[in-house]
Amino acid sequence: MNSDVHTIARETIEDLALKQKTPSWTKDLRLASWEAYLQTPFPTTRDENWRRTVIESLDLSTLKALEFAPSTSGADKSFPACFQSVIKHFSQANSTLSGICYQGNGRPGYIELSDEAKSKGVIFCDIETALANHADLLQPYLAKRNASKENGKFALLTGALFNCGLFLYVPKNVELKSPFVSGIGISTCANTSGDFGGAIFPRLIVVAEPESNVSLVHLTGSADTAGDNDCRSLPASLSASMVDVFVSDGANVSFVELSQFAQNVYAIGTVHNEVARDGKFTAVNVALGGKQVKSDIYTHLQAQGAASEILGIVLGSHDEHYSFNTIQEHNAPDTKSDINFRVALKDNASSVYQGVIKVDKCAQKTDAYQSNKNLLLGAGAKADSIPRLEILADDVKCSHGATVGPVDPEQLFYLASRGLPEKIAEELIVLGFFKKVLDKLTVDGAADWLVEAVSQKIDDSGYCA
Repeated sequence: MNSDVHTIARETIEDLALKQKTPSWTKDLRLASWEAYLQTPFPTTRDENWRRTVIESLDLSTLKALEFAPSTSGADKSFPACFQSVIKHFSQANSTLSGICYQGNGRPGYIELSDEAKSKGVIFCDIETALANHADLLQPYLAKRNASKENGKFALLTGALFNCGLFLYVPKNVELKSPFVSGIGISTCANTSGDFGGAIFPRLIVVAEPESNVSLVHLTGSADTAGDNDCRSLPASLSASMVDVFVSDGANVSFVELSQFAQNVYAIGTVHNEVARDGKFTAVNVALGGKQVKSDIYTHLQAQGAASEILGIVLGSHDEHYSFNTIQEHNAPDTKSDINFRVALKDNASSVYQGVIKVDKCAQKTDAYQSNKNLLLGAGAKADSIPRLEILADDVKCSHGATVGPVDPEQLFYLASRGLPEKIAEELIVLGFFKKVLDKLTVDGAADWLVEAVSQKIDDSGYCA
């Protein structure tokens, strides 16, 4: 990695401090993350979390941090086509939306909050606006893991350079039936020049106070409508994101996240979900595109009665590579977690899934399950599944299951015998494979939306967010 990135990043931090109307402690926080980043080695396949994922070819010194405007309310809803369709879809599925937020590089940010959410004291805005207007409330959540070396090198880089993101705060006892919808777009095909690619560093923080209830649908990806082949030869771009979700006592949070990047984008994410006593957290992580997509998802069940369900849908094509690590940490008795990741791979796409269930000595009566199923649709497709248990308690119910296999030829024969073209038959098989995950979605309209997104991916309709 070229040492020039050091100068670029430090200048970027200084520029951010000058441009943004944020408290002085944010600069200190960024610099602490930057120093930790410098002290952390670049990951290799010798690192446990990076097994079978090679990114040595990514040169961070050739990246330019893209600029995002803070979100403001107004009439400018000229979103990219895909985000417009998301808004339309969820508006039809729900009587109203609790809020809309969109940021894309090189365009005005947009924010809209329903009257109900406003009257109940909900905060929903981009991260820069949150730092300017709600700094005291945001600080402990932002600072908790921002400079932690345990996050890894790319999350530390995000902690130093975050240039977009979201803050959602739901006060105690507030219940909102309709979802919030947010999006972050990166123009990787149209707005790159020379040897430089673009870099975005999203920082998302969701806080649900005790006995609250909230749903968030979040879309991150390439805002270009160009097809895959138009982007593969362009300079590499980067999305390095960091997400923290705090579920307080008795709160209920549903989070649906879809990422869909062009094939010149490395997308690397770190997620921490923290669930308190009797809290419930449900997340659906959907990955439909990118040169290399990697996500480490940590779920911390902190107190008695905490429960989580982490669902995953991955559909890869061409030579895309996906790597998902899920870590379920049971740190208290009577906690429950369920993970179900389903991966379908076309062409020469590849994936590796690593799942760890950790049960502390005090976490008796833990109930944990982990499932990873992989469907190979192409002769060159490859999937690896590496489950692991680390159990210190003796009164638990923990298990895991994993499968890797090709499409059943009898299924294809049956559909072909009914006159269905190969592409439609493939689509039906993939959607059927994902059905057990889709059936668990509780956000109104989410299942239909994801079916449409998966279908477009199967048809190679292009990328946008």
